[in-house]
Amino acid sequence: MTVVFFSDIAWDSLHQRPQHLATLLGVTHRVLWVEPATLGRPVVWTPRGQVSGVVRMTLPAFPLNARLHWIRSTAVFLSRARVLREIVTIVQRMLLRRGVRCVRAPGEEIVCIVENFLFMHLAGSLRARRVVFDYIDDVFGFAAFPAFVRSEWLSALRRADVVTVTSPTLRRRITEAHDRAVTIVPNGVEYDRFARAGDDAPPADLPAGGPPVIGYVGSIYPWVDFGLLERTLDAMTDLRFVMIGQVHPDVTGAMSRLAQHPNFTYLGLKPYAEVPGYLRRFHAGIIPFRRTLLTEGVNPVKLYEYSAAGVPTVATDFSDDTRAFADIVLIARTAEEFAEQIRVAVGRRADAAFTAKLAAFARANDWKRRSEVFLDILQQHGT
Repeated sequence: MTVVFFSDIAWDSLHQRPQHLATLLGVTHRVLWVEPATLGRPVVWTPRGQVSGVVRMTLPAFPLNARLHWIRSTAVFLSRARVLREIVTIVQRMLLRRGVRCVRAPGEEIVCIVENFLFMHLAGSLRARRVVFDYIDDVFGFAAFPAFVRSEWLSALRRADVVTVTSPTLRRRITEAHDRAVTIVPNGVEYDRFARAGDDAPPADLPAGGPPVIGYVGSIYPWVDFGLLERTLDAMTDLRFVMIGQVHPDVTGAMSRLAQHPNFTYLGLKPYAEVPGYLRRFHAGIIPFRRTLLTEGVNPVKLYEYSAAGVPTVATDFSDDTRAFADIVLIARTAEEFAEQIRVAVGRRADAAFTAKLAAFARANDWKRRSEVFLDILQQHGT
């Protein structure tokens, strides 16, 4: 069985659900990872091996969700021309056929996992035995898209044999738009990688000792509540706050204001392999999101990673779904509560019973279990 995995992110971007699933599926099956061309990243027109069992390739695509506003606006404008979309589709299909020939054994059946629904028509062109639409974020919360994008989204819901989502909110939004079955498959964590005892040397830019460290790891994008963070930094000068991740151009000003606080440090974007070493030095992990269309449907990977590292999580009330984790997540509805819950989390960091609960939660949500769910879905016949 050849798995064609249509990702909406590049392989070498933030390491998360797509890369984990593709890597684990590649242990037992051939996987062709198909990603959209992303400005600023190298393109892989000729398929090449990425990790064991996974071959990577790039297809041209309109960068409708580009980080830079002018690129995003230009892409939206050009994509409205049907003839240009048809030309891009022809090129995509030609390159994809070549990629499949490089990976697929003669006569081997094809199955597809589609996370980029604008590639769903390509899955159809492969005559795949089974197509899974894995909808992991509410894409309409990222940016304003031309009207045809929603039509493509609805078409993907109709075409897929199985639809999976990461959260109850995403399932509800799909069933409100289209009457079909939807399966929730939450995110997860590489438990062993993050739970390993912290006997390694501390990162050079996060030395041991000093005030308790409160950390955030993930995309630093407009959905982060920077006003809340500024108030928290002012109120908790005895604690050290660090952020790790890629900064969106629209929030550079907000990050500059945070940097004016002596108890705040931005540590940059770290390779995935180095992230556990930082998390294990945190006394608490935070998820300071604003409530938006996007965040209401988010199932944060960082929650699982914090928990595997034994780090208590403090989150804003950004989603009703988060309340399902109330036994392990400290939820704050105001700035004052956010600061109070951070104090509680720091105290719980040394609570063996609580960290054991975090470990049990993370272990039960290992990516290996998630990949087994998808493998079972892909191997089923019928709809």
